[in-house]
Amino acid sequence: MSGYKWKEISDLPNDIEALRDRELEALWNVWASEKTRLDPRLVQDFSAQLAREWAIETGIIEGIYTLDRGITQTLIKRGIESMYISHDAGNRDPELVARIIQAHADVLDGLFAFVKSERALSTSYIKELHAALLRHQETVGVFDQYGRAFEATIEKGLYKTMPNNPTRADGSSHEYCPPEHVASEMDRLIQMHREHDDLGVRPHIEAAWLHHAFTQIHPFQDGNGRVARTLASLIFIKREFFPLVVNRDDREAYITALESADGGDLAILVRLFAQLQKRALTRAIGRAVDVKPVTSVEEALALTRDMLVDLGRIIPAEYLAAKETAGVLVNQTLQRLNTVTAALTKDVSRVSSEFVFRTGTLGPAVPGGAVPANEIKAIAEKLQYDPNTNDYHSSAVANFQARDVASKIVVSFHGVGSAFRGLLVAVAFFQAGNGPPTPICDDVFRISYQEPRDDVTKRYASWLDACLIRGLAEWRRTLL
Repeated sequence: MSGYKWKEISDLPNDIEALRDRELEALWNVWASEKTRLDPRLVQDFSAQLAREWAIETGIIEGIYTLDRGITQTLIKRGIESMYISHDAGNRDPELVARIIQAHADVLDGLFAFVKSERALSTSYIKELHAALLRHQETVGVFDQYGRAFEATIEKGLYKTMPNNPTRADGSSHEYCPPEHVASEMDRLIQMHREHDDLGVRPHIEAAWLHHAFTQIHPFQDGNGRVARTLASLIFIKREFFPLVVNRDDREAYITALESADGGDLAILVRLFAQLQKRALTRAIGRAVDVKPVTSVEEALALTRDMLVDLGRIIPAEYLAAKETAGVLVNQTLQRLNTVTAALTKDVSRVSSEFVFRTGTLGPAVPGGAVPANEIKAIAEKLQYDPNTNDYHSSAVANFQARDVASKIVVSFHGVGSAFRGLLVAVAFFQAGNGPPTPICDDVFRISYQEPRDDVTKRYASWLDACLIRGLAEWRRTLL
């Protein structure tokens, strides 16, 4: 069967401004402001845990080893030690797994040193990365011309000498760059990247382009995915963002985005990389509660102010912009939900009294409107953030009554982390009866005090409609 045919790498699309993510830019500005007043140990601890997560997950999504989630969390929090890996927690020897993960972690450490030294990216450095990432792997499974599988020695830091085109379950083949063209294509990749650097292409756009262009070449016999994610992380680190953590839960979206890029649409991969960065930034801002040691009266005054902020006694004037914007979005949501329930009432309730539709709100300010805390917690676990409904909460709800089954679409606005830092999020979920909530958004919608309100409301309109389309699809399934 036919499949993807190799073609030379192409440059960025003409309209790269359309790929810009203003939410990411605003969020980075919030983080840049917050981290200046933090105890450096707090930043180092968060960065170290994120680095260990990167080192672990980059091998898991490639199938190099398996680890259950409990062991993964232990390694992230305590460090990469084989004693934390039980023999029944994965599919390989714990000592070897720990060495492979440590090799990944060492490479990530090396990226920071590389950026600090201001070296330019080159093909020789990419070969160094490959050799370091595969330091503890000796062989790779390959197929000969007759389709017979055998183990071949991995040539670390050397370009492939034979095709490495995978065959899919349906019999189709994905064709990567032929070995004889690898060197010239890698030279073109470096040249294009340097041109992008000179133009100041935004990091989430350049990281997505570089990652995809590299994977199209697939220059090494094995380990290309890990090298590609390392290169993407290098782009982000160079611009003072976090390493790109693609974890096992992101794998399906990641593969879909790469396939879309193969078809000429880079936008989906750009959005995914921006989303992963926003996830890391949201977590970092949520932890921003400790402050640097006090060395002056001015710092003591600032510490007092910040302590009152942490205790919820006061809110800085600039932070209030996020709450005011959230209030605007709540009203925007209610208006949109009213449109939905009014249309359903007209088209459905008018001909059948078994259906009832109405819109409402939930929250501390609403009599009887309890915060859907358990539901928000469940959604937060899936979307990987730390919810906080104490500092702010408001939920808009569309209720769908069909005979004895009451379903609802909920859009909830609340804080993140242990203290309000001028960042709120919105999430949307569907729930049928007392069943578990189902997220109808792929990521939270972030509201920061840094982003102009008009920009936020424009972004929100399309995000909300996408959620409603998915929510209505979930409701239709309950009617079958």
